[in-house]
Amino acid sequence: MNTFFSLIKKNKLEFFSIFLIILLALCLRLYRIGEFMTFLGDEGRDVRIVRDLITKGNLVFIGPRTSIGDMYLGPLYYYMMAPALFLSRLNPVGPAVLNAIIGTFTVFLTYFIGRKLFNKWSGLITALLYAVSPVAIIYSRSSWNPNPMPLFALLSVWGIYEVWQNKKFFWLPLIGVFFAFALQMHYLGLLLGPVLGLFWILTLLPITKEPTRRKIFIHQTVIAILLFLLLMSPLLLFDLKHQGMNFNAFKMFFTDRQTTVNLNPAKSDRFLPVIYMTVSDLVLARQTMWAPLVSVLILLFSSWVYLKSKWLGSLKIVFVWLGFAILGLSVYKQHVYIHYLGFIYPAIYLLIGAILGFLIRQKILFRLIASVLIIFLFINSLIFSPVKENPNRQLQRTEQAVDLIIKESNGQPFNFGLIAKQNYDESYRYFLENKNAGLVRGEDKIVDQLFVICEDGDGCQPEGHPDWQIAIFGPSHIVGQWQIDFLKIYRLIHTK
Repeated sequence: MNTFFSLIKKNKLEFFSIFLIILLALCLRLYRIGEFMTFLGDEGRDVRIVRDLITKGNLVFIGPRTSIGDMYLGPLYYYMMAPALFLSRLNPVGPAVLNAIIGTFTVFLTYFIGRKLFNKWSGLITALLYAVSPVAIIYSRSSWNPNPMPLFALLSVWGIYEVWQNKKFFWLPLIGVFFAFALQMHYLGLLLGPVLGLFWILTLLPITKEPTRRKIFIHQTVIAILLFLLLMSPLLLFDLKHQGMNFNAFKMFFTDRQTTVNLNPAKSDRFLPVIYMTVSDLVLARQTMWAPLVSVLILLFSSWVYLKSKWLGSLKIVFVWLGFAILGLSVYKQHVYIHYLGFIYPAIYLLIGAILGFLIRQKILFRLIASVLIIFLFINSLIFSPVKENPNRQLQRTEQAVDLIIKESNGQPFNFGLIAKQNYDESYRYFLENKNAGLVRGEDKIVDQLFVICEDGDGCQPEGHPDWQIAIFGPSHIVGQWQIDFLKIYRLIHTK
């Protein structure tokens, strides 16, 4: 502790700067979080599952289902959510706040690791740009399984760097844990595998003739594998019970490659688009016009820094991290969304921080260039910051709609349906169940009234709609209609 305080005394300005950066990151992520957070069907499904885990002790063996490939993630994210949902008394804002804290902690880690890999300027610049990144803010203020991915990816890569460069083999079991968490946030974490494997081999080769070190290395590797398998075991148990459902989905994803992956990178036409999207969304605050030019400049400057600096090992691991990611994403045939890149968010900012941190320690002209670029990137991110947008208020609107239905149901049981092109009813069900409303699922029993929420505007026609929960109610007609923002709420009864 004395060493820590003495370090602060010697670097007062640096620690004051990182304190302000962390405070800024936290404020940007927590600002009106309850109004900005996403709360649709996926989020409603997640909190329903975690609520039942907390209140009923229903253990969870699988996580969310992937949008492509019909595969299931592991359940670790649900167990991460549980303490936050419990402490917030089942308020969905709790898990969103947890993600904001995780995102802010990731900002601090980029400073710490950037300082270790490069210099203090690189650490501060990396953290500053990550703190104000519009994409990082958006995906740090909602409860969604991909959102913590940057943290676990960063810890995994930092761990293998420590193993490779500093022979700190105690990191290996931790890497097994972090990699399992990363995979259970999103399966694109698989692209971390080649990075970890390559530097594991590069660590092993020089110590093959050192029996003591080799023994420790292998022992720690075995522990890492066992911990990894332990954390992934719920998925194995699920597969054993369901005839290998997940394994078969994985096999289909990689063997039926017409619509999924192209395993020949030379035939891919998506290499440059992936790079441009990465640069535009993460470096240029989602502005696309200058992405090709900035991509070339990053390549040139990073090559120059590699040749001129003493950061060879540090830059190698960042290059390999980004290289495997871009290669993997370029052979993926489906649309690449920006949240898919969560496992390289820190890598992009570490690379930019390395370049600017190197320039700022050179002659006056380069210092001036670096200063202008830092100011530009910082202000650009603030100009296009998502906190300046109007909040979606999805959580509040959902609860208001539920409260209205409870009031208009007059204490009588009701069936419920949702008409929406890009949503499903789990978010509404969460509040209906929590408030002990008279909700009865249509497959369980048909009662005397049906409430329908329409999210599709004026063209919505609930009478005779083919949605299962509406169609199963049978012939009906509207006897009441209300509106909350763009939501239209209908009460229907049976037509005699």
